[in-house]
Amino acid sequence: MQADDRERFHGRLSFFTLGATPWSRFGHHAVNFKRAPAGREPAAKLRRARDASRWGRARGTGLQTNSHPGRDPNLRSRHHPAWCARMRLGVSAPKRLLFLFSDTGAGHRAAAEAVAEALHRRYPNQFVVDCYDPMADQRVIAGRLTALYGPITRRAPFLWATAYHATNLKPTVRLFQHAVGRGLRRKLRGALEPRPALVASFHPLLNHVAVDVMPYGVPRITVITDWVDFHEAWTDLKADCIICPSEAAYDLCRRRGVPAERLVKAGLPIHPRFQDAIRGFTDKRSMRLRLRLRPHAPTVLLAGGGDGTEPLRKYAAALARSPLDIQVLAVCGRNQALAEGIRQDNHSGVRVFGFVDNMPELLLAADLLVTRAGPGMIAEGLACGCPLLLTGNLPGQEAGNVKEVLRRDLGQYVPRPADLLEAVTGWFARTESERIADGERARAAADPGAAFQIADVLARMAA
Repeated sequence: MQADDRERFHGRLSFFTLGATPWSRFGHHAVNFKRAPAGREPAAKLRRARDASRWGRARGTGLQTNSHPGRDPNLRSRHHPAWCARMRLGVSAPKRLLFLFSDTGAGHRAAAEAVAEALHRRYPNQFVVDCYDPMADQRVIAGRLTALYGPITRRAPFLWATAYHATNLKPTVRLFQHAVGRGLRRKLRGALEPRPALVASFHPLLNHVAVDVMPYGVPRITVITDWVDFHEAWTDLKADCIICPSEAAYDLCRRRGVPAERLVKAGLPIHPRFQDAIRGFTDKRSMRLRLRLRPHAPTVLLAGGGDGTEPLRKYAAALARSPLDIQVLAVCGRNQALAEGIRQDNHSGVRVFGFVDNMPELLLAADLLVTRAGPGMIAEGLACGCPLLLTGNLPGQEAGNVKEVLRRDLGQYVPRPADLLEAVTGWFARTESERIADGERARAAADPGAAFQIADVLARMAA
């Protein structure tokens, strides 16, 4: 080929690759790559630029839903304000981290969001975190099973116990993962583009599925969100690192064959806003005044979790019958029917809340926390110095939480409303020094900075 022919050929190629796909379409997300000579634009750079254009508009530091237009709307991205500026200036972009979770209970999402916020605070502009729920799509088998989780655990916990124990073996774990994993693998392949620097799983069903589609060389982390006892699916022997929330969880992983060098103990992650509230906390009286509560009344917080649980109404009624002048804070979460039912009961001294964003302040204002034995609420209550009154537990992963609370003298088990009333009356009858000691013991058992410890581990693994 002659020199002039080569020039015309390269000119046509340049028009085809750049003219048909103008750089202006990338808008404010355009990447200022070093351009190759005319007509020799590397295809890999074009692909990277195209991928960069898919990111949604930066909106501060919040999680958003349209991070990849045309892709799964359940993929949420944490974009930093400097993202666009860094891209325009040609500065190396923040590393992308992919967090996998599912809304089977609120704990998995809450843990993922807590670590994402900790990463943003400790490593500003260094990471972009995508929090992705591949099981939100009920067109896949796993999504349909996830939709049944809430109704089954609330109305037929014995069915959950049967399913939990039947699948809590290595052979059945892999068989179950294979059965439900086909649709998930397809969705995960889409979430892995553009290639992340690290993938962290906050849900047991996603650990083994992710390994089948992971790109070579991408570190894979498992963050266990159950406190002391957990399903066999959490124990992923192929994970590069498993982060354990307690000494008991660490020991269980070791018994299941995970090498010690792949295990890290870091506590249960709770949102950094708990640390913010704890640092600014002075005393319960001041916090109650701030929340427009009675400053000197004995205060009990009833927490039903993000979705609220129906037994909360019975416990509120029991506390309203107490001979003590108790101030009850009933947090019903998203369960509007439950909140309305408690309001209609019109109990004296019971304040009803729906879904709240000031749970740290409410816990700091309370003397006692009444809740189910979910690991997230236990971690938040202990961090705020609240002794625990556990009303029940989900068969399987939460049964060990009750035993751990009792073993460490962090609270009591009160499965019936009458047991709760007796425990509350007896606790407030104790001396003030004994009650203060209970609160200090609860606070000492907590690790409110666990999210930052996990963020440090992920930052090192993604380096």
